[in-house]
Amino acid sequence: MRKLCGITVMMVLISGWGFCSQGLTMDWEMLGIRGGISDNRNDNNFYQVEAFSIWNMPWSWALGAGWSLTPYLEANAGMIRASDNSAFVGSAGPGIYFTGFKETTRIFMGINPTAISKHQFGNDDLGGAVQFTSHIGIDFNVTRHIAIGYRLQHMSNAGLYSPNPGVNMHMLEVGYRF
Repeated sequence: MRKLCGITVMMVLISGWGFCSQGLTMDWEMLGIRGGISDNRNDNNFYQVEAFSIWNMPWSWALGAGWSLTPYLEANAGMIRASDNSAFVGSAGPGIYFTGFKETTRIFMGINPTAISKHQFGNDDLGGAVQFTSHIGIDFNVTRHIAIGYRLQHMSNAGLYSPNPGVNMHMLEVGYRF
């Protein structure tokens, strides 16, 4: 598990290195927690909880009508549980925000390479330690610094292993915006 945590941290550091070496900076956007439950496609119910951090990349584009597009980099680390088995889950990867309604609402999507410390959960075999997590969601600013949101995510091994059942998670999140 310690090795997987180290791999996740290294993915984040390597991703940010290219920006810093070019004199570009990433702004720390949000730090938070999220948790949720799977849909009913698997034999077992999966539960996941994680801490996350988001950095805005150094670009943004105005789209008109008060909307903008901003790419971001996200990193998460936490636990996934099903059938009395728990495992570390960590990921890092890019995404994009569509921000509107006077910057109070954001629609986001992305995909992250993901590492899990265990892939067998009762009758559900996720195939292997390397997974990919795609997500789409929405968040709202409750105050200047507090945001709440919903995220639908799908984690699977993208055919690297057999079987490849995947897990769909419905996640709620709360974050502190800097």
